[in-house]
Amino acid sequence: MRMSDYQNLEFLRSGFGLLSHPKDQHQGTAIYLPKVPGSLGSRPFRSCSCAASKKMTCRHIRQLSQLLSEFQETFGAGNGSEAFTQSFWYRLGEVLHAGDSQECAKVRVAQIRRDGKPIRVFTSPGGDLLLEWLDTSPAAIRLLERAGKISRHGPWLDRAGLLQKLGLLLRTEAERRFNEASTKSHQQSLEESFMGRLAYHCFREYGESGFSLHPAIDERSGEFTLACRSTDGEPLFRLVVPRQQVRRTIGLLAKEFPQEENLGIHPIPLKSIFRVSHTTELDIEVRPVIQALQASGESFFLEQEEVKKFRYGDLVYVKPLQVLAELERPSRKRKFLAPVSMKLKRSQVPSFLAEYRRELEEGAVVFEDTLAPLEILSDYDYVEIAPSAVEHSWYWLSIRYGFGNQSVSLLELLKAKKEGLPYLETASGWIDLASDAFRNLTHLLRRDDLLSDVEAGEKIRLSASELLRLSASTHHPVRVQEGHERSEILKRLLALEPSQPWDGTNVLASPLRPYQKLGLDWLRFLSENHLAGLLCDDMGLGKTHQAMALMVWLRKHQKVKAPFLVVCPTTVISHWRDKIREHAPELQDIVHHGPQRNVKEALTDADVVLTSYGLLRNDIVQLEKVTFALVIFDEIQNLKNRNTQSYQAGLALRADMKLGLTGTPIENSLDELKNLFDLVLPGYFGTDKEFADLCGKASRETLLPKENLDAVRKAISPFVLRRLKKAVLDELPDKIEDLRTCQLSEDQVKLYRDAIATRGASLTKQLRRREQPIPYIHVFGLLMLLKQICDHPALVVGGLEEFEKHQSGKWELFQELLFESLDSGQKVVVFTQFLGMIAMMERLLTGLDVGFSTLTGSTRNRAEVIRRFNEEPDCRVFLGSLKAGGTGIDLVAGSVVLHYDRWWNAAREDQATDRVYRIGQKRAVQVFKLVTEGTLEEKISAIIDRKRRLMNSVLQADDPGLRKIFSREELIELLQPV
Repeated sequence: MRMSDYQNLEFLRSGFGLLSHPKDQHQGTAIYLPKVPGSLGSRPFRSCSCAASKKMTCRHIRQLSQLLSEFQETFGAGNGSEAFTQSFWYRLGEVLHAGDSQECAKVRVAQIRRDGKPIRVFTSPGGDLLLEWLDTSPAAIRLLERAGKISRHGPWLDRAGLLQKLGLLLRTEAERRFNEASTKSHQQSLEESFMGRLAYHCFREYGESGFSLHPAIDERSGEFTLACRSTDGEPLFRLVVPRQQVRRTIGLLAKEFPQEENLGIHPIPLKSIFRVSHTTELDIEVRPVIQALQASGESFFLEQEEVKKFRYGDLVYVKPLQVLAELERPSRKRKFLAPVSMKLKRSQVPSFLAEYRRELEEGAVVFEDTLAPLEILSDYDYVEIAPSAVEHSWYWLSIRYGFGNQSVSLLELLKAKKEGLPYLETASGWIDLASDAFRNLTHLLRRDDLLSDVEAGEKIRLSASELLRLSASTHHPVRVQEGHERSEILKRLLALEPSQPWDGTNVLASPLRPYQKLGLDWLRFLSENHLAGLLCDDMGLGKTHQAMALMVWLRKHQKVKAPFLVVCPTTVISHWRDKIREHAPELQDIVHHGPQRNVKEALTDADVVLTSYGLLRNDIVQLEKVTFALVIFDEIQNLKNRNTQSYQAGLALRADMKLGLTGTPIENSLDELKNLFDLVLPGYFGTDKEFADLCGKASRETLLPKENLDAVRKAISPFVLRRLKKAVLDELPDKIEDLRTCQLSEDQVKLYRDAIATRGASLTKQLRRREQPIPYIHVFGLLMLLKQICDHPALVVGGLEEFEKHQSGKWELFQELLFESLDSGQKVVVFTQFLGMIAMMERLLTGLDVGFSTLTGSTRNRAEVIRRFNEEPDCRVFLGSLKAGGTGIDLVAGSVVLHYDRWWNAAREDQATDRVYRIGQKRAVQVFKLVTEGTLEEKISAIIDRKRRLMNSVLQADDPGLRKIFSREELIELLQPV
């Protein structure tokens, strides 16, 4: 039998305790002591906490006696302490305790997931890592119990409590006096410390032979760690060794496991300073140990910030050489002499030079004249491009990167990166190919033909998009070799300019605004270079007008014969039709919709085919056979999910140019930005991993790290155009946003608390089990219920026709704002996501004889509803569901916007608001957002405001779905009681 077979048996010193089985109907904790310290008699002490033990010798005590007999027969120890104190684990625990005597009670524990597996992380009160427990067997739970981090429910003792009880019973008289003076003996301190309890746990679970140990140094944090693995190689834990105890730990490992070569770490002497001379032998495979020459250099080396984190008492880790060195004691006579020469592998020279750049600059590392010119080049000074041929959107180029008076061709850099070389040796020094300056070249290597498709010399063939990506990713000057027409073509490409400036002639029946003309120039540039893009102008700036102008320019000025295709939400088709007929009457449009639709006839009779995303999916077999001159995806965020049939259909369309229009460029997932680029400009961002590397460690709610943010912005800049209203529309009046709060009524409080208590508690419990998937459907259902309660009790209890019987704090606030706005002569636009609220509002307005119009997903005469609100003075209020009323409509007659309830993200709300705040608006717009205090609405409001910051930093598509909006922690927060 193994020690771990006695799972419910615990021991301390000479005492033993037995925990009853969790399924035991009569719980109890049995204790056995061979002798109670300080007592006169020699009889053993036995006790149990179960009720039966008061009348008889209970079965728990009998079971404990049986186990003790087996235990002593198996391990030959009179008590548990003898076996434990003679073990390696006990000696390791003593060493670790000397460096960190932290009590178990003060140690913190958290659970994280890594590669899909749960990991328990133990840290000090100050947040320093102590232990990562990787073993997923039941031993992990027993560790938590022994450390006092999990307690059994009930009056009986758990593992930590049992060990504490044994410790109290077995105190010596001296220890009692210590404890009365608020101090502890060394033995007590060890037994109650986390390191001591960990050693006891490892002895219990793994014994003396069921493991292997692997010391290592974390080259990021400088921590000296001890990894433990099972005999079959499975990781068990990773322990951080206290710095002052590293030497003792190394000595213990070497003594206990002399046969294990990997544990025999013998520190080498650290000489004072580093010196490399012409006598250095290169390219010889030897241990790369740099010897020191001057005594004054040692202190300089040790004072470096980078070196301080690799200090372990009188040991120091020399990172570039991957050796552990020992320091001389000042009191001892120097015993290390200067070497005549030393040996390094040539491949290690660059990493050594990079590691000690500061020492080189300050003169601490000295080179002889023959090696002095060696330098690590992590950046370049300029890029020089010489075009030799231009074919459609392909360019034959010679590209060189300048380093002072020297330069290296792009071809050489790419070949070196392709071979996996960390450095490229040149006459000027060693180019660090892994530095940020050259990281942007990686995207070129995905082309298998790039390095084989070269002309004589150094010329390579790049597409227009590859060249723009290369240019956008550099922060240094890009020089184009002068002297011929190809240079001018290349300059225009890099400047994102069309071949000829626009002559100012109107292309539409109505004139374009100045910023719209600039937008048309950018669209012409994309078209001429066979590129694609995303037009992401703010809501109301006329993305439709600019797209129509491009179609007219292609048809009228470029003599393009192929048809155009506009794909948009069904509710926006009529908007496109009306705009084309009003502003671009030269274009013949046809609506490809309805049961009698015919793709062939539509293409024969029209310049522009208007269809919906749903029909694109249904008719893709016919549509993908056509090569369109231009495909426009209006509200392209509808295609953000690459796993949908609509996305795949959009991908299958053939077109000379694909253009996406959206006024909500960013909301939740950076992956969606890549999906949109893959749709209009396939392959630009490469694989998902390449895009993730470009973005760095981004959060859904926080900005990207600055260096990654700059890189993403530069990469997308040639293909994304976004202007904000406040920057281009001087004549647009002010927009004032106001968050108005209210409180739950008594009716609402009861409903809210009941929902949280009955459904929220169980869901919260599930969410906290991180190994289980999030039950999105049930969570979403509860969140919607809570939002309905916040809106009005009638939505939940029914009886909308008698909603006045119920009290709602938000309904009272809504009426105050509505009546105040109407009394001031303004028209009001109200958005809500619940049709029941619209029904209540209709009953209210009808009773007050106030004219209104309503737009929901079931409305058929959308245009008439919108016209009535905009043109009829008696129509004072517009009621719209957020989804139906948020896109493709103009509501400029309104000047007050009321968001009765908050949507899941800021972009959807802003999109709805901008139906009012857009071109044509003459009055200042007042926006009210209603939030119920102390509920999930208040928490949602804070969350979506945080997400808005991400929208304003990098372009990304909107996502109203729950799955990618809230993290597990946020969902738990939302489901907390008021």
